[in-house]
Amino acid sequence: MKGLHRPSAALALFVGAVLVACHGIGSGGYNPAVPQDLSQLSSSSEAIEITPSASLVCKAPPKGVPGTYLSYFADGNVKGTTFNAVISKDTALWELVQYAKPTPTPKPTPTPKPTPTPKPTPTPKPTPTPKPIKEFIYWGTFATKNKQVGCAYLIVTANGKPPPGSKYSGETIGSPNLKAPYAIKHFTTGPIAALTISHLSTKGGSGTATLKESNGKPYTTGTIKLIGREEITEAEKLKDLLPIPRGNP
Repeated sequence: MKGLHRPSAALALFVGAVLVACHGIGSGGYNPAVPQDLSQLSSSSEAIEITPSASLVCKAPPKGVPGTYLSYFADGNVKGTTFNAVISKDTALWELVQYAKPTPTPKPTPTPKPTPTPKPTPTPKPTPTPKPIKEFIYWGTFATKNKQVGCAYLIVTANGKPPPGSKYSGETIGSPNLKAPYAIKHFTTGPIAALTISHLSTKGGSGTATLKESNGKPYTTGTIKLIGREEITEAEKLKDLLPIPRGNP
């Protein structure tokens, strides 16, 4: 399986998927309970229009490292007040990850370099600012029948239509609320057989999911409880703000 960095236009418009096997972003990471840079974004483009500082705090019980915890990801579409996952091996997956404490590596002593003489650069032509896409982010928790729990998020376009270049109008992600740095020791993956989140409103929503093993046998079922919603734009920047574990494939 290649990483969950799917070759999809949705990645440029929605939060990146979270399954470590499908979204590798480095051998270690840190999953705080509160998005660290929500109030002080630094970016070459405009900051996302989002004001919830405390509201996105994950209410799932924090998990220690080492440990083995569940994550999931699903693309899908919204019709009315219901999000339905699109079921395929590339759009709806779960992962059981064994996390370990990372081995600290000493920082190399930097060698000072001589300051080069800067060359004059041509003045860039101004480019038109693309119109931001209005989206909603819902947040809450998930829990499975075999007692796996974590943070849950759903991001959808406000008008329910897929953004340009995408087949899907939203995606949902779930991950453990890790409270320490980690490294990935081992993981297994499987398909999501069904995932629906209904009754979406400013107060959140609720849903269910059915997970299978890679051989098609039942793995577990679960529930998703979303407790709030915020309006955002340029949701692609949000992938660096949410407390989602990331690691090597």
